[in-house]
Amino acid sequence: MRMMNGRELLVAGIDFRMEYPQVCYQSARMKEPELLPLGFKDQEGRTACFLKILSALKRFAKKEDICAAIVLPDLEEESILKATQEACEAGFIREQLLVLSEAESLVHFVMHQSNDIWQNRVCLMEFGADEVRVQMLAVSRRTTPMLVQVTEPEYWYVGNMLDGGRDERLAQMTETCFKGTPVSAVFLAGTDFDAREYKKSRELICSHRRVFLAEQVYARGACMAVGMQSAKPAYLFLNEQTLLYNMGIRCRRGSQEQIHMLVSAGENWYDVQEWREMILLGEPMLEFVFQPMMGGKELCFGMQLTDLPVRPERTTRLLIEIHFSGPRQCEVKVSDLGFGELYPASDLYWMESFSLEEEEEYDGTGDDLPGQTRGDAAAGGADGTWTV
Repeated sequence: MRMMNGRELLVAGIDFRMEYPQVCYQSARMKEPELLPLGFKDQEGRTACFLKILSALKRFAKKEDICAAIVLPDLEEESILKATQEACEAGFIREQLLVLSEAESLVHFVMHQSNDIWQNRVCLMEFGADEVRVQMLAVSRRTTPMLVQVTEPEYWYVGNMLDGGRDERLAQMTETCFKGTPVSAVFLAGTDFDAREYKKSRELICSHRRVFLAEQVYARGACMAVGMQSAKPAYLFLNEQTLLYNMGIRCRRGSQEQIHMLVSAGENWYDVQEWREMILLGEPMLEFVFQPMMGGKELCFGMQLTDLPVRPERTTRLLIEIHFSGPRQCEVKVSDLGFGELYPASDLYWMESFSLEEEEEYDGTGDDLPGQTRGDAAAGGADGTWTV
C-alpha cells in the first residue's frame, strides 16, 4: 500500500465510463479492492456523484489521505480537464487524482494477478444482452520492464437466449479467437456462465485454462494503479497516450557532461508536470534530448534564451517547466530567476514546442530501455549542482 509522508493512504478506483460510476476502494488492511456500494440515481451530474463518493470514502480516512483514479471512456485533453475539475469541485485534491483509460486499468487488474494467469494471452469477456465485448492482453517478457499490450475491443453479436443459438455462436467465435497463441486465463463479467445455458461455449472456454468471474474489473484495476504509483514498475503498458521517449537536458556536473533525465518514457502524456531549477553555464542556449525507448536515433532540440541579461558565469538560475499537449508534443517554458539580490530576476521567460517524429514499430528485440529511470533522474542533481 502506498505511503505519503509516513501516512497510509486509502485508494479508490472510480469507473466513470457510464452515466453512473462503479467505485472500489482499498485500505492498508485489505488484500484486495472491494466494491463501495453506492446508489447514484438521485444524483444530478458528475460533480454530485464525486461528492457522494468522497463523502463515503471519508468514513475510512481523512481527505488528505485519499487518492483516487478515474477511468474515462476517452482521454482527450478536454475530457480529462473536465473530469478532474468536477472532482475538485466536489472536494478531491487534484494532486491526488489519477486519470486512466479503460485499457490501462484492465492492464493493472490483470498484472496484479499471479504470473501464471498472464503466462500467455489473457481474455476479458463482458456479456451484454445480445453481444459480448472481448479484449485480449499479452505480456512480452523480453524487455525490462515487461511490455503489456491490449487489443482494441471486439464486439461479438451472439443474440439473446430467447432467440436461441447464443451458445453455439459464442463457441464458434471463441474457437476462432483462441486459435494460434495460447490463452492462459479468461475473465468473465456480466454473467454467471450457467452450464445449462452455455454448454458448448463453457466447455471450450474452460478447456486447459483458468476462468474467473470478475466484476468491477476497471474500478479494481484503477485502485491497483493508484496503490503502485510509488513503486518501480515491473511492467509497462504502451498505448496511444504513452510517451515513447525519455526526455533529458544536456548539462554538466563537475567536469562531466551528462544527459540529466527530466521525463521518463512510459508515462501518460497528460500526467507530466515537471519542473527543475538549474544554473546556466556558458552561452544562453539549452539542448533538450529525446531518447526513443525502443532504441534508435535520439532527437535533439536547441532553445535560445534571447535577450537574457548578461551576468557572470554561474549567476543565472533558470526554472524549466515541462508538460505535454499530446503524446508527441512537448511544451517547455524557461523562466529567468536571477541570482538572489546580486542579480535580480528579469521576469523574462521563453516558451518552445517540440514536435516528436513518429516512432518506428517495436521489433521485439528485447533490448532494455535506455537512459535513467524516474528515480535515478530525481536523485541525480538533488543538491542543485546541475548546470546547463
